[in-house]
Amino acid sequence: MIFRNRLLLFGAVTMITALSLVITGTTQAQTLELILDIGDTSALPGEQVTIPVYLSNFEDTIAGFNFWVQLDRPDIMEFTTAVATVIDTFYWICLEYSGPDCIDSVLVTAEDPWDFMQIDTNEVVVGSLDTNGTLTSGWEYVDSRSLGGVGYDLNVVGLANLPAPPMTPGIPIQEGGVLIKLMGTVYDIPDTMTERTVNIHVETATLDHFGFSDPWGNSIGIVCDTIPDTSFWLCTQWAGEVCLNWVRVYGPPYDSISIDGYDIICYLDTSVVHVFDGSVTVLVPPPPLYGDVNCNGTVDIADLVYIVDYMFVGGPPSPCERNFDCDDDGEITITDLICLVEWMFPPQ
Repeated sequence: MIFRNRLLLFGAVTMITALSLVITGTTQAQTLELILDIGDTSALPGEQVTIPVYLSNFEDTIAGFNFWVQLDRPDIMEFTTAVATVIDTFYWICLEYSGPDCIDSVLVTAEDPWDFMQIDTNEVVVGSLDTNGTLTSGWEYVDSRSLGGVGYDLNVVGLANLPAPPMTPGIPIQEGGVLIKLMGTVYDIPDTMTERTVNIHVETATLDHFGFSDPWGNSIGIVCDTIPDTSFWLCTQWAGEVCLNWVRVYGPPYDSISIDGYDIICYLDTSVVHVFDGSVTVLVPPPPLYGDVNCNGTVDIADLVYIVDYMFVGGPPSPCERNFDCDDDGEITITDLICLVEWMFPPQ
């Protein structure tokens, strides 16, 4: 800790005095401004699942966002991801030189004057997103990456506009629109598994990975308080009213307080921004209807045509493969065709 302008207050200084020094950086909470809601959905084992993320913004246009979602059941599903090579380019302008060396610099955009650049190449796990028909359709930058690198979490970022023209409008005030769609892969779990729900948690305590902003870069629902960096001291040796030796303590009893500058603490005002977690429930598949290879709910001559077409003409496989296994032996062979023929045309 850096000590500066230390003020020792001798005598019986109470905690109330310390708390009276708190300076609040914002006013009291206002009305509800934004709701982020991860949708609840379901899927069968082995299926791809689409998870809608809903947004309601009541006060401001949304031009940027960041949220981080995590799965609590990595044994049931993961986000659909792929490994990609990402090249990040950073531009810097030097503020101060010492001879030929730059000793102080600041990050700028590619459109600004710059003195040198830095190129970082990384292998990252990126998530699969769907923006078609959503509130972020047409945005200039939408990206998701697994911070853990294993597909059980996604950090999602969206910007309506990058620094250069043209200008893309943000999301005007609206209610209940689909912000974006997350993609996941459900594992082929056994039917006997009883706990079959995956909870999708939005991490809001880490503001580095959560926030919404208007077109002017103002954060929505983030409250910052300025508080004194306070230390408590206890005198261990007195000479009359003069203390000869001090020790630092972390609460009462104490004799003095020192204020060593001020800290800024920011947090999400949950009365202004409401966040709701979501879930994916893995359904138990219905029992197969053996012979219904075209999956229309009945077994008829169309299924016989379908299976003949698949086996001998190169037709498509059945969309419900379990029904294809007419004789229930775990394999798709000519015996399944024979099984279906004998069921439809039993010998007299």
